[in-house]
Amino acid sequence: MDFTFLIIVILMLLAAQSGNLPIVIALFALMLVVAKNKYLMLAAFIGLILAGVSTLNLENKSIYMMGGLFLIIILLAKTDGGAPPQYSGGGYY
Repeated sequence: MDFTFLIIVILMLLAAQSGNLPIVIALFALMLVVAKNKYLMLAAFIGLILAGVSTLNLENKSIYMMGGLFLIIILLAKTDGGAPPQYSGGGYY
């Protein structure tokens, strides 16, 4: 599980709540550059949507935030796939 994406999403949410739009855009761009597969790119877009929701004046904003973060955690868990690491060759003695 790639916890780096989850930490960047949380930082992006904090930046959105404080009104720092350039930081939100920079963190989103960082997540797109670092994404290794389509699930991580989808998690980046969900994080951007959550950052947009955090700036709105909604009554039950926390429900949307928790649901979005839970969806990101599911996507991050799905990226592992459970495959063991591949053998990369002989040992260098």
